[in-house]
Amino acid sequence: MRENRPPARRARLAALAPLLAALWAGSAAAQFTPPSAPAAPPRPAAPAPGRESSSPAERGLRFLRDPSAAAAVSADQLVEDRERQRVVGRGFADIRYLDKRIQADYVEVQSSTRDGVATGNIIFQAGNDRIIGTRIEFNLDSERVLIYDARGYLGGTYYITGELVRRLAQDHYEIVDGTFTSCEGDRPDWGFRFKRSTFQIEGYGIIEGAAVEVAGVPAAVLPFAVVPVKTRRATGFLIPQFGAGNRNGFQFSPEFFWAINEWSDATLGFDYLSKRGFRYKGEYRYILSDNTRGRIQGRFLGDKLEKTDFWDLKADHISNFPASDSSFTAFIDLAKRDIIDRSLETDLLERTRQATDTRIQYIKNFASPEAQLQVGMERREGLNETDGQLFQKLPEVKFDILSSRIGTSDFYKAVRSSYTAFRRDLDRNTLELQRAHLEPRLSLPLQTVPWLGVTPEVGFRETYWTVRSADETVSANPTPGQRKEEGLSREMWFAALSVLGPRFSRVFEGQIGPMRDLKHIIGLETVYNYSPAMDSQDRRLIIPLDAVDSLQDENKVTYAVVNRFLTRIENEDGGFETRQIARVGIGQTYDIAEARRTQDTESSERRPFGNFIIDVEARPTRQVRLIHQAQYSRYEREITQHTTGFLLDGGRNWFLNVDRAWKRQRNSFPASAGESFINFSGGVAITPRIFVEYLTRLNKVERATLEQSIILRYQGCCWGVALTLTDTQDKSEVFVTFSLLGLIEGAKTPTFRHGRTVAEEGRFLGGSGGLAPLRFPSPLPEP
Repeated sequence: MRENRPPARRARLAALAPLLAALWAGSAAAQFTPPSAPAAPPRPAAPAPGRESSSPAERGLRFLRDPSAAAAVSADQLVEDRERQRVVGRGFADIRYLDKRIQADYVEVQSSTRDGVATGNIIFQAGNDRIIGTRIEFNLDSERVLIYDARGYLGGTYYITGELVRRLAQDHYEIVDGTFTSCEGDRPDWGFRFKRSTFQIEGYGIIEGAAVEVAGVPAAVLPFAVVPVKTRRATGFLIPQFGAGNRNGFQFSPEFFWAINEWSDATLGFDYLSKRGFRYKGEYRYILSDNTRGRIQGRFLGDKLEKTDFWDLKADHISNFPASDSSFTAFIDLAKRDIIDRSLETDLLERTRQATDTRIQYIKNFASPEAQLQVGMERREGLNETDGQLFQKLPEVKFDILSSRIGTSDFYKAVRSSYTAFRRDLDRNTLELQRAHLEPRLSLPLQTVPWLGVTPEVGFRETYWTVRSADETVSANPTPGQRKEEGLSREMWFAALSVLGPRFSRVFEGQIGPMRDLKHIIGLETVYNYSPAMDSQDRRLIIPLDAVDSLQDENKVTYAVVNRFLTRIENEDGGFETRQIARVGIGQTYDIAEARRTQDTESSERRPFGNFIIDVEARPTRQVRLIHQAQYSRYEREITQHTTGFLLDGGRNWFLNVDRAWKRQRNSFPASAGESFINFSGGVAITPRIFVEYLTRLNKVERATLEQSIILRYQGCCWGVALTLTDTQDKSEVFVTFSLLGLIEGAKTPTFRHGRTVAEEGRFLGGSGGLAPLRFPSPLPEP
């Protein structure tokens, strides 16, 4: 660039005050100060004309290091004309004043009036504005500037040209005989050509006699136009969304964005559904600090088709308190659905969810002893098929002492404790009870050799309920006459033995592509859990509400062989990082109590061996990922369920995502019936600006297509359009979105969501996204 060109000869001299206080007969530099500044003391005479100053301080860009200077100028040759009271610079002249910068081949500044003119390869810069031209007129004490034959950009976003550009004030310009666009290039995709216009950055542009051009061809004439000129978030209307569907009819969705202040904003709007009516919606967002933020959103529809109301209200708030090592989170979820109608939702999770989920929690961490206090509540209310059901924990208090060493001994302690007040509404039967639970533990980690670790553990569980079943034959949902309002306790001790190892490893030297050397680690991981059959009669009187209530006696051992493959890959800094490229585990559970069972052996054979669990996860490169889980029954001699996912991520250019979830259902006919879902999504960039995405979900058992979508996107440098076609079992819809960079942009401007977005949403890779397949618990320890 021009500003990086090294000058052939450069010398500088600084002079303060309205008049130059030092005369340089040859190459020099000058600095200008406000008129009210005191006169500078006389400076030593400069070298003879044509010679550079020999002082290193004079040769450097001295004015850049002088905070007291209000203006500064340098050039290859800088001469003072005392007779005409002017300073003339030739050859890469550089002027800085009032946070502005001018570069030119020739510059002339009047010492008395501080007016200036520059010509030849003009570059004017002020903040994010940059304009080039053939001539510029300016004043060192004013914001006003005149630039001839100008072209450049304003606010780093908007491109302008003009025979004359006047800078009237900071961020305020007037342009004569020019153009305006947000597209790059000499032939922009769209733009305005006009006789006269004014532009206020972070405000609006007023254009007179505008001709709208598309690819340089006039398309329309507007006698007057007002356009937004925004580089930061600002209040205004967002581009509406248009669509049509067989269930909801024509849809028109305008939105208004309100930039309330620096820390909060809101989006208000409605969805007009020609067959259903108006669905009003709004969202309020706030960020009070780096540690506090939140959001509130709601929708309401008075449905003309179903003659009922649909509404929902959601809110989330997060506050972290670093000074006290605590946090507060709240997720409010309320909704009303009198009937089942999934056609109103576009998100898969919203269409299929069966309950609202409200959670509020305060967490406080303690350093000594290392512990955590949790106080909160949880409330789930049924929707659609489960309407009328309620499960609530209010309050729920937990205090856990985390595993820590006891004094200087080798023993470790840990304590779990909780108090919960429950309420459950199920099948028009309301149950309320309270429960207290205490669970201390004591462990002793032993590391005799590096490849083997053994940890024995022993603990005790004490649980108390305020309500119990009337007798052992009552179901899990007892009516008021089948339960008693009296206390019930359960005491049981437990023990566990964890063995990590033996482990063996071997390094295979060599290089395959970017991978150097391969390390294979194989190890045996075993966990034995034992809890005696204590209080067996009282345990049959427990009304089960969660996992704590379901604790039973056990005598099981879980074992797994885990293989890990690691390699070294060169990073951007030239060093190497170790990365796990694959993990393969095979595990099983053996129930000792089941093997010793003597009851009902004739009608129900003993099956102590659990299913084999095969767990594979491979990521040889950042672009390829594979997961596979399968369960194999030793007794049925067949695979009972499996889930497989495969992801290829080509960055912005393409992605491919395929996964299948399958589960055998043996109590139905035919035997192979069960669950079988296939999810496919893929996208490709046909050109650098045109993208195509396709998504489908199939139910193989019912031979039905649950959903399919085709998304066509065009994203230019300054505008974009997206066409979405969606077909589900409830509806078929077509939607169009459009945007012009810097002028009309919606909350969902057309951007290509490639494979990384898919993985982060967890469509199948173990997440909670809408395309998450069937997952089952694995006994294998986490890596």
